Amino acid sequence: MADRQSRFCVLTVGRTGSTALMDALQRFDDIAVPNKNIACPDNELVHPRRVRQYAAEYSRLCDRRITRQSQLIECFFLYNAGFRFAGFKTMPERHRDYRAFTNRKDITFITLARRDVPSTVASFMLAMAKDTWRRSGEAAQARLTFRPEHATRVLGNLAYVHRSLVQLSVVPDAIRLTYESLCDPAFRCVELDAYFGRPIKIEDPRPPTSGRSYITNWEEFEDFVLKAYRRLQAETGRPDPGP
Repeated sequence: MADRQSRFCVLTVGRTGSTALMDALQRFDDIAVPNKNIACPDNELVHPRRVRQYAAEYSRLCDRRITRQSQLIECFFLYNAGFRFAGFKTMPERHRDYRAFTNRKDITFITLARRDVPSTVASFMLAMAKDTWRRSGEAAQARLTFRPEHATRVLGNLAYVHRSLVQLSVVPDAIRLTYESLCDPAFRCVELDAYFGRPIKIEDPRPPTSGRSYITNWEEFEDFVLKAYRRLQAETGRPDPGP
């Protein structure tokens, strides 16, 4: 069965609807994701805070010693050899040799990014301040006011988002999705549907969430982020690569 298994990996920046996408894939009986084997609700197999726990659990499931990230990934695929598809979610900074990982020919990569950079950064800021990491598309109830003391953290999150967008843009032969299109009730990606052999869309899609709805001084925040983003692009020589 293993030689007929189609392996995939959803690569994302975060705050992009990736959990909803993985939940949609998890509902199919022939698609294996980590949460079908172990308690891994976000399906992030190599999450830095949980990778040791996941490695220990797959070590027991596969009856083999796991000491490296690559071994954990292989064990996941091996354990799910009876499934037609098997895949997990991850982020670029989780992989020390990112180029080698994304050049694997046995894995189909699905990149998921968000066009609205200020709202991406705002979502990270709200999640850090109010612990709103897990949402299901509903409007955030918490509110945040951007203040001067937040500037350093905003710039740090912005640098991460920009770096990740560049890293996603160079993944060869990827199926490329955006948060904005995923939220469209009429969403359809021909490449994604062809890969899985069926229409794939998230359950109960809702309009994209804008930081405007929970950053109380949104215009000030957006202006700060966009100006800093343009400076960052100029300094790195990497314009916005687009999703």
